[in-house]
Amino acid sequence: MRTSYIRAGVASLLCAVAAPLDYAGQASYRIVRYMDRYDQPSGFTEGSPGLFYGIAGSYTTVGFTITPEGSMTILVSYPTGYSIFSLFMGGYNGRFYSAAGAGNNPATVFSVMPVPGSERVYPPQNNWPTMTQTLPDGQMLAVAVGPGATPWYVAKVDLNGTVKTIAQFPSGEYLPVVTYADDGNYYGISQTTFATTTTGYAFRVSPSGSVTKLYDFPGGWFNGQFSTPLFQAGDGDLYGAIPDGGANKQGIIYKLTLDGEFTPLYTFPKTINGGPTALIEASDGNLYGVTLGSYNAGGVGQLFRVTKSGDYKLLHELSEPARDGACQCRFIQGSDGTFYGTAQGAGRTGAGAVFALDAGLPKPAPRLQEFTPKSGPAGTRVRLWGQNLLSASVQFNGAAASAVSNSGPNYVWATVPAGAGSGPITVSTPGGASTTRVIFTVH
Repeated sequence: MRTSYIRAGVASLLCAVAAPLDYAGQASYRIVRYMDRYDQPSGFTEGSPGLFYGIAGSYTTVGFTITPEGSMTILVSYPTGYSIFSLFMGGYNGRFYSAAGAGNNPATVFSVMPVPGSERVYPPQNNWPTMTQTLPDGQMLAVAVGPGATPWYVAKVDLNGTVKTIAQFPSGEYLPVVTYADDGNYYGISQTTFATTTTGYAFRVSPSGSVTKLYDFPGGWFNGQFSTPLFQAGDGDLYGAIPDGGANKQGIIYKLTLDGEFTPLYTFPKTINGGPTALIEASDGNLYGVTLGSYNAGGVGQLFRVTKSGDYKLLHELSEPARDGACQCRFIQGSDGTFYGTAQGAGRTGAGAVFALDAGLPKPAPRLQEFTPKSGPAGTRVRLWGQNLLSASVQFNGAAASAVSNSGPNYVWATVPAGAGSGPITVSTPGGASTTRVIFTVH
């Protein structure tokens, strides 16, 4: 049985990429910061270029920002007994949202700005939400659990902190995460909770709350471990990993179409270093992840790359846990192309660490997916939604927007300039450009 340090519930990651390329240079790993008193970091989100919002806590529970140089600012702190259980999500209003709770008490959704003292607390909610992704309608997708740790729901959270459930799952099932796909539906994994040998299945939930089972995973693949999030890659398919799945029960990486067609991509060999617990798509079109490793048996975490044809490459092994920290790990690709992540346990004081891995990858390309409103005169303020939109400039049918502002990596506000004609909207970032298929109509 592997040792897992992180509490369940992580953010789903969705990246837009070009065709896969091979950046085969030597990956460079470094410690950004040891956590020390603010122990056990649980991942983060990039809120603006080079500024990451994270959560951490075992004895002291905090929300913080950190830079690639390791400069940390504590934004909010909760007393012993509380847990911040949701990674920060950037709202279109410029605030970053999370949720905290203690015992069987109602949950508290809160938001912050990147300065201490900016916390805003919303009315208590009976269902505890773990936000996983922003949505085109301006709300945040979440999994939520009712009082007494059951039942679990697919839910939304609005910018006033209100949790609204979409679909309820049977008692005894647990939802690690849910993700929004470009067909307008929600996809995720449900598995039985806290059993010696758990079962699980992939599902689709419609906006109206109808649940469809897409694929039943083989029995014994979970073994009490939680699956990684499903995410939709740039090719339109879903990808994920199961820590104890596959023929060797050491982990499997797989592809799943929106119709439920399952394809195994890579099965981990019999090793004490397996157990994938995070997986993302990066700017070269390949999959990158980390393994937990059988820590109690002397195993270590590994940072790896897997192509979509199933070729595996080890990038870095946490062979010195006292220096590197130990997985369980979470990571993202920053807007500069470098991976940034958190390692729990071990490290200099046993409190874990924030790390960076430079694999020589290009900066992520933007993926502009939706916008609102769809029409208006010059001067209309348009909200754009997608992925990797930091440092954006915007054009309306070739005319530069008269005002542009980012609100996290998923939202851009752009004002229609005088003289613009009806046509597509283009967002450009240091990583490339993305143009909508739907046109904006200028009145």
